[in-house]
Amino acid sequence: MFVTQKCFLFDEPLSNLDAALRHDTRVEIAKLHNQLGATTIYVTHDQVEAMTLADKIVVLKDGEVMQVGSPMDLFNNPANEFVAGFLGSPKMNFFDGIIVAKNGSASTADFKGEGIEIKNIKLVSQKKEKSETVRLGVRPQHLKIDPKGIINGKIMLIEKLGVETIVELVTKTEKTPFRFATQEMLDLTIGQEVTFSFDSSKVKLF
Repeated sequence: MFVTQKCFLFDEPLSNLDAALRHDTRVEIAKLHNQLGATTIYVTHDQVEAMTLADKIVVLKDGEVMQVGSPMDLFNNPANEFVAGFLGSPKMNFFDGIIVAKNGSASTADFKGEGIEIKNIKLVSQKKEKSETVRLGVRPQHLKIDPKGIINGKIMLIEKLGVETIVELVTKTEKTPFRFATQEMLDLTIGQEVTFSFDSSKVKLF
């Protein structure tokens, strides 16, 4: 007798597979889910699996729910630094600094740190006050090479991955490591100093 299941539970089913087989199996699981239309609970520590397979993601830390939402909602509007650092590849860059001033309804603040000074950045935690330490979160894909930019870095490593290039850098001031990701064909060399800008609407203070 064949019984149609209403719910499936997967507990890290791809953890022991190599990269190619992991990708192919992930595609098959997604196809199966779409065909059956059954509720599927999928446990994983791999954010790529979570982003590509889920309609809704529940991010947990030490047994506590950090945030619940669609993949892109969590990616674009992380509730805290943990969620911001977990989702996205390469991971979000974080720069240490302080709140110079809080603005208007206190939903934005001015930031200073790591040689970076910028105004009116979204403040994720409304409890943070002037002079308190915060971290500026900038995704590698949101950085743009700009001679007039505000983030200065020295190139330590260049990873050419075909359609994408990932550049590992350190800030000139505090030597904080960060990454720049681009699909452009750029003539960059190790040891080169580069300046970056970014769209302030896409960064957060944590």
